[in-house]
Amino acid sequence: MCVEAAPKSKCGGKSNCGCGWHGHAKTAALNPRIIRTIKFGEEAGHQCSCSGGGRCPREYLAPTGYVLGGFLILHLVVNSLALWPGKFQSAVNRVHSLGVLLPILEIGLIAVLIIHIAVGLRLMRRDKLNFITGDHFHGSPMRQWLQRVTALIMLAFILFHVITLHRWFGGRFDPNNAFSSASHAIWQFWHGQPTGSFPNLLFAQFYLLGIVASVYHLTNGVATGAEVLGWVKTPAAQERFWRICVIASPALLLAGLTAWYALAVR
Repeated sequence: MCVEAAPKSKCGGKSNCGCGWHGHAKTAALNPRIIRTIKFGEEAGHQCSCSGGGRCPREYLAPTGYVLGGFLILHLVVNSLALWPGKFQSAVNRVHSLGVLLPILEIGLIAVLIIHIAVGLRLMRRDKLNFITGDHFHGSPMRQWLQRVTALIMLAFILFHVITLHRWFGGRFDPNNAFSSASHAIWQFWHGQPTGSFPNLLFAQFYLLGIVASVYHLTNGVATGAEVLGWVKTPAAQERFWRICVIASPALLLAGLTAWYALAVR
């Protein structure tokens, strides 16, 4: 009879995927608290697709996140021009001048978004919203917990945003009348309710929450994604890159808040 030790990683010592098992494999022999059950000569399996030479789900999450992050930055910067309705309209006109290329880009972006959401939900199904400690996760436990919380907020935000504004779903955004149609869709979402009423005010605040959550999710995702992809390998480099992302994030948050102020408040 033998006791079951910690799951052994089959990733050849690779520890950058952050799947939650590699760190246990390193400390198994030293930490008696990981001995959980009694089995007869059977080794616990590594609960990650990276076992047996496969790829860890986070290696799909990181690159798709970078693509979506690039779009988010562009989207917030363009929307911040709503502070000047004329410039905002000119920017929207340039985007829609892409013609047939625009729906192709939109379909591609939606495909990337679906992959990112599917992989993220798969990981969240395992971790849920538990506050998980351990140095095998990228960043601090608080950062990882906030990453999952903001992911759920963003999922709801994106669904509302696309359904209420995008033309494919009968949304209210009119590219020929960009400023007034976007402002009306946000500030007067509930028909029959006056501007500034509680239901419309609540919906406008939901947009604010979505923007703040998106900026944090992108900031932390860029930092941890670089670790997953092996771009920053040492703890010092990882901490330095995280600080760079934090320093840069206020500029993106300012762009998002400017767009929100222009379209939902002013």
